[in-house]
Amino acid sequence: MFKFQRRRGFTLIELLVVIAIIAILIGLLLPAVQKVRDAAARSQCQNNLKQLALAAQNYQGTMNTLPPGFNPNSYLGSLAYLLPYIEQNNIYNQIPQYLFNPNVSNGVWWGNGSSWGAAFNRIKTFQCPADGSLYNPSQGTWAYMTESGYGLNAAYFGGNIGLGATNYIANAGALGNVSTSGDPFYGQWVGPFYQGSAVSIVQITDGTSNTLMFGETLGGTNVGARDFNLAWMGAGCLPTAWDLLDPCGWYSYGSNHTAIIQFAFCDGSVHGLRKSGPSTPWFSSQWYAFMNASGMQDGNVVDWTQLD
Repeated sequence: MFKFQRRRGFTLIELLVVIAIIAILIGLLLPAVQKVRDAAARSQCQNNLKQLALAAQNYQGTMNTLPPGFNPNSYLGSLAYLLPYIEQNNIYNQIPQYLFNPNVSNGVWWGNGSSWGAAFNRIKTFQCPADGSLYNPSQGTWAYMTESGYGLNAAYFGGNIGLGATNYIANAGALGNVSTSGDPFYGQWVGPFYQGSAVSIVQITDGTSNTLMFGETLGGTNVGARDFNLAWMGAGCLPTAWDLLDPCGWYSYGSNHTAIIQFAFCDGSVHGLRKSGPSTPWFSSQWYAFMNASGMQDGNVVDWTQLD
C-alpha cells in the first residue's frame, strides 16, 4: 500500500511577510557593514600616515634635517626621499642619486628613463584604502605639486597613464616660506616642508605634537567622477591657506573619510581634523586654528576645539 500525506505550503501573504522581514534586516545590516569598512579604511590610513611620520623622523636621524618639501631642480617630492625608510629600497635605487640633490640641476625626474619607470610602482603605504577611485582619473595625473609663493605650482600628464599615485602630501604651512619675501602675516605660519627646505626638528619651536607633518589629499575633486590624481614621485608640499574643504579641490587637503581629514603630526601621532565646508572660511576662528596647527614656529596656541 502507498500512503500519501499532504503537506501544507506557505501562503502568498506569509511569503511576502518573510521577504519584508529579510529586506528590513538587510537594510539594518548594510549601514553596519559600511561603518566597519569605513573604520577599517580609517585605521589603515592612520597607519600609513604614522609610517610616513616615522620615516621622516628616521630621515632626520640620518641626515640631521627633514627631507625637502620639494626639490626645485628635479621636481622630486618629499615622499620620494622617504622610500628607504619605508622598506622600498629597490624602488629608491632605480632613481639616479643626483636627482635627490637640491643643489644640482640636471633634468627633471620624468626625463630620466630609470626614474620614470620607478614612478609606475604602486606603493601601498602611499595610498588611502578609502579612495577607491585613486587609479581612475579622467583628466590626468599631477606630475608634481608644490607651494609657490602665494599660489600652488603644478603640472600634469593628460589621461590615465598609470603612474603610481598617492593620497598624502607634506605640510608647507599657510603659503610656504613667504617670510623670506617679507610677509609678516602669512610668513608667520611657515611649515616644516617647502621648496628646497632643510628643516631640523629642533626648529619646530611650537612643539612637534602641535605641528602638522603630512596630510591627506585626493589631488582632485571628491564629487562625481575622479578628475585628477597625484603621482607620489612629485608629491611635494601643500599650503594650508585654502583650509579643509569639503568637497575638496586639487589645491586643498581632502579625503573620502566621513567628516574628517587625517594628519600625521611631527611627533608621529595621527589625528583626524574636521572638514570645514565648500569654501574657505577666511580669517575665521577655525581658519586661524588650522593655520596655527600648520605653522611650526608662530608661537600661537592652537584652539583644537575648532578642529576636532
